[in-house]
Amino acid sequence: MYARMPIIVTVAVAAMGMAQPACSTPTDDSAALVTTLGRDTVVMESYTRSAMRLEGHVVVRFPGTVLIHYVLDLDNKGSPAHSLVDIMPLGTSEVAASRVRIDYKQDSAFVDIDSIGHHRRARIGLPSAAFPAFVTGFGASYGLYESPVFFALYQPLASAQVGDTVHIMTIDIGSGRTSRRAFIKRSPTQLDADFFRIAFAHVTLDDAGRVMKVDARETTERTETTRANYMDIEAAAQRFAAEDNTGRGLGAASPKAVERGAVGGAPVVVSYSSPRRRGRSVLGTVIPYGVTWRTGANEATTLFSDRNLDIGGTTIPAGVYSLWTLPRRDGKVDLIVNSQHGQWGTDYDSTHDVAHIPMSVTSVAVPVDDFAIKLDSTAPQSLRITWDTFVWTVPIALAKN
Repeated sequence: MYARMPIIVTVAVAAMGMAQPACSTPTDDSAALVTTLGRDTVVMESYTRSAMRLEGHVVVRFPGTVLIHYVLDLDNKGSPAHSLVDIMPLGTSEVAASRVRIDYKQDSAFVDIDSIGHHRRARIGLPSAAFPAFVTGFGASYGLYESPVFFALYQPLASAQVGDTVHIMTIDIGSGRTSRRAFIKRSPTQLDADFFRIAFAHVTLDDAGRVMKVDARETTERTETTRANYMDIEAAAQRFAAEDNTGRGLGAASPKAVERGAVGGAPVVVSYSSPRRRGRSVLGTVIPYGVTWRTGANEATTLFSDRNLDIGGTTIPAGVYSLWTLPRRDGKVDLIVNSQHGQWGTDYDSTHDVAHIPMSVTSVAVPVDDFAIKLDSTAPQSLRITWDTFVWTVPIALAKN
């Protein structure tokens, strides 16, 4: 149900800098973690823990309010024994309610999933020391990754030297899927966590191994997480759901949009997802300089025409293409037309580039909150990309040949 959300980070952060044995009494038995995207709070989590149990609640606000309850029980050796995840959509119909229970037996996990009338059971083989993780749909549950009771599973990180890269197997307690993640130990209190092998989230811990903040702004999530006092997540979820039901919620993180126009009388369609500014300065941060950008969010942006087009003096044969942009620090921007399409927006393959076309760059005084791609209807026509204060344009017309 949360398939391929690009903001997902499965971060194993517990053991770094800690010296407690596997079943020691936690020094901090409750906390909250608040995740923001620009000025908006998008995820909140509170948890309590003891030597034998970790229990928490998470509220995710995209695409509408979803409340998640999780429990992880340990055996007397400090290893996972049982986990339970309940997903309860409160402000959206796009997410299905489900319950996932996993029983851990030596080298196996027995997964039981019950969702919208479908019941599925499976046995999954586990490698040694597979660490329980949980992807919420917009980021990871950080409460799972800092508890001292899990220290034994994190021995490779605890014993790593500064600069070492360590790979750890995880099992998602919300799905039963296993994954191999990379972590770089930058210092006794700094850890970089792999984000789908395309970027790293930067995790800051205190001397007891507790998560103090997570900077994921270099990932496609663009989020920041900070530690806070324990709070009532269930009450917050009810408030957020009430906002959803009255049209005041956050809605989708980057809604799908379609621009349908005519170029020289021939239909042209551009399909993209539209991220929101959320109070951020975009160029150089959300959109890095010198890096090919997906030009939107989620799936790769596409352009369709059944006629040959002239884009910025380059002939583009009729068909479907993905569109990308490459902004540079000197202010110049290229539009990249690529023959691949239908892929996720992080799966750019330059070997399929059809053309790199310079765009004109201007700016506006008042920032634009919603990213947009438009086809100007008046001659001479242009394709126009706007967000924040930037405006990128390129002439577009029917090809003469």
